[in-house]
Amino acid sequence: LMRPLQMIGLCRSGCAEEPLRYIPPKSFTKEQRMEQWEYVNSIYFGPERDMKNFPNPSQPESSPAVRVGIIPASWFNFLYPKTGVTGPFALGGGLALFMLSKEIMVIDHYFWEIPSFWGAVWFVNHKFGHQIRNYFDSQLKLKKEIIYSRPINQMKANCEEAIRFCEKKIEETETATHLYLAKKENVELQLEAAYRQRLLAAYQEVKKRLDYETARSDLVRKFEQDHMVDWIESNVTKSITPQQEQESIQSCIRALKKLAAKENVSK
Repeated sequence: LMRPLQMIGLCRSGCAEEPLRYIPPKSFTKEQRMEQWEYVNSIYFGPERDMKNFPNPSQPESSPAVRVGIIPASWFNFLYPKTGVTGPFALGGGLALFMLSKEIMVIDHYFWEIPSFWGAVWFVNHKFGHQIRNYFDSQLKLKKEIIYSRPINQMKANCEEAIRFCEKKIEETETATHLYLAKKENVELQLEAAYRQRLLAAYQEVKKRLDYETARSDLVRKFEQDHMVDWIESNVTKSITPQQEQESIQSCIRALKKLAAKENVSK
């Protein structure tokens, strides 16, 4: 239905505007195929379709039942309510006698080919019908499996795999937010660590400079004090005369003698 509907000038609303342009099937995109399928499906299964009186044809699972090997059982079931159980056989025999009496069916040298042929058909059906039916049923199932079931299952498997892949990607995109927050927090921690390291380095450098200034000021003060002491000592030494030095030595000796005498007295 797709190609005729593409070739005629029908639009989706049923008017003559925007006719469908013919597109070669090989050049169809996925969106065009889906659009054309929805359009054809809306026409084929539209509200004007009488699904009750004209349902979709379906292939029966097995061949219909037969009687006497070759006659459909539906014929017998149709005559049972009207003629009873023996009605179909009486009708068949009476029809044969009528055709023979009116020479519609003439018995000649070729007449016996008919009963012999149908007898052979009945014998083959009775003897090998079950095997033949099983063979064709297996071939029909295999053909259905190759043409319909296997491609549909393969397509379903591919779609399920694509769905799982998309769900996995969706989960990955959802976890990307948490990964971004974790990386952001990691970067912030690194920045904080770098800031604290630089702050410690600045503190150490300032402390070194302050320690240097303190040590420098202490050294200057010590040097000044030593210089002052040396200067006072040198000036005092210079101011003492030899006479004063001799007197001071004598006074020291006398003080020591007094101390020694007191020590002897105490013992």
